[in-house]
Amino acid sequence: MKASQRELMDQYETALRGYLEKTDEALLEEAYELGRRALRLEISLIEMVTLHSDALKRALSQMADVGDFSEVLKASAKFLIETLTPYEMTISGYRETNAALQTSEERYRELFENANDIVFTVDAEGRLTSLNRAGERLTGYGRDEPPPSPVNLLPMEHIEEAAKMFSHLMAGGDPLTHELEILTKDGHPVTVEVSARPILNGGDVIGIQGIARDVSERKRAEQALHRLNEALEERAKHIAHELHDEASQLLVSVHIAIDGMVHTLPPSAQQTIGEIKELIERIETELRRLSHELRPTILDDLGLVPAVEFLTQGISKRFGIPIAVEGDTNGRLPPQVEVALYRIVQEALNNIMKHARASHVTVRLQKEDTRIHLTVTDDGTGFDVQSVMGQKGRSGLGLIGIRERLIPLRGECIIKSSPGVGTEISVQVPSEGKDAFTYPSGR
Repeated sequence: MKASQRELMDQYETALRGYLEKTDEALLEEAYELGRRALRLEISLIEMVTLHSDALKRALSQMADVGDFSEVLKASAKFLIETLTPYEMTISGYRETNAALQTSEERYRELFENANDIVFTVDAEGRLTSLNRAGERLTGYGRDEPPPSPVNLLPMEHIEEAAKMFSHLMAGGDPLTHELEILTKDGHPVTVEVSARPILNGGDVIGIQGIARDVSERKRAEQALHRLNEALEERAKHIAHELHDEASQLLVSVHIAIDGMVHTLPPSAQQTIGEIKELIERIETELRRLSHELRPTILDDLGLVPAVEFLTQGISKRFGIPIAVEGDTNGRLPPQVEVALYRIVQEALNNIMKHARASHVTVRLQKEDTRIHLTVTDDGTGFDVQSVMGQKGRSGLGLIGIRERLIPLRGECIIKSSPGVGTEISVQVPSEGKDAFTYPSGR
């Protein structure tokens, strides 16, 4: 027996004997405190009852006059009950906690089983340890059969990506969300958005818990949008070529014809011919502008920065608003990146000219490591971003279009604005221009 337990036993025997000789309520309070100390010393309930029995025997042997024995036993029982009250309170607490845990576990199990998304856990070795019904339905793997290995569950081109996620989380990294492709039992690819976090036990990572959502329909819609944008770009390129080459040649022919006939007309018609030539020149200028905005040849020939500079010069001249172009991309970018960023600048400037009432605009391009940063800033009226993006009408279509152009490039867009303080549209895309829809498995 430990010294602390021996000390407690001596104190208990003294207090019990004192209470049997004189039923003092203060000694009952001491009995309660002795019970609390016994709990802290991890003395079990049976050990405490045994301790009481031994203490009672010794107390009776030392009492000169026991008196009414039945009253002594009642007092002894009352003292014991007071001692065991902390035990009862602890047991009740455990019972309530266990009931709450059971209820919580039942609710979790219900949510786990009935969730529309896949809910899963893996152990520290990467083995699948639990899978809900949604996971069974989507993958075709049953919980009553051996879990699939990562090689069977993931296409080869996604194994390295998944391994990086696993290492990050097993090292205690922050929760993350990522798109992956998984293979069903029959080998059919399914695109899922996975949100996962480490499972901790005493500060140690013992596994990973995650939720995976089937985003195949969304990916197909994004693919359709991507193909539509490509088709529109090709169509715009063709129309721009027609405007620039065919229509311009026709107007040149008109100029030549007018110059050829001007000498045959009387002097009174010379002024009218001059006005017609001025009108044709204005038509030529407008056709060049439309051709450039549809698909500028300078974008294909010289790259993004010269094309943006040419665009901003035209808009600045037309609307009388200074537009500064800053930064550089350190060389040419992949065509799909240049086209997307050019269209984003074009859409942002159109929005500013229509709605912002700005007095100054800045367009900044910068390459950092493997990403291109584009920022379009104005000092206009600003707007409430959530309200505009949430509208079902046309007012938010320009901003939505900007974000949609970034989907195939795995880009990001952050819009900062509030009424009265202007707007900043910040865009980031990978500089290599990796297309989200060019994976071998058809993403």
